[in-house]
Amino acid sequence: MAKGKIIIPARVKPFVCDDMYSSKLLMDNFVAGTKAININEGTLKGGGKTGGGVHKDNEIYYAVKGEAVLHLDDEEYDLKPGTVVFIPGGVNHSLDNKSETEDFVLLTLWEDANSNGVHHTRLKAWGTSFKTIDED
Repeated sequence: MAKGKIIIPARVKPFVCDDMYSSKLLMDNFVAGTKAININEGTLKGGGKTGGGVHKDNEIYYAVKGEAVLHLDDEEYDLKPGTVVFIPGGVNHSLDNKSETEDFVLLTLWEDANSNGVHHTRLKAWGTSFKTIDED
């Protein structure tokens, strides 16, 4: 039986996707030691934008820090800390950080790690989904 797990985000190694976006996987099945909801902390640098993406599965965003514009298909929404967004599978979505200098930070939650492209990229680069800042 799996035991409880405490993750301190400041101790999780960020996976740098490009010069504007980094990803910290905080929870998945590997970290939990059992089936778990996937949680990722994403940081979009000031002036940064993400490319549009479509996933087959649903996602939830929770804005933590900063402000961004969320594009959902042809609609735009302002995100501020505390905003929660449900993104159904099949909806094209992207983010634009509203600040040129401050980071935008959000948590993304989803059920199946296999539906997230960054998850696969992290596995290919690291050989694992999760590292702490103390690991190479």
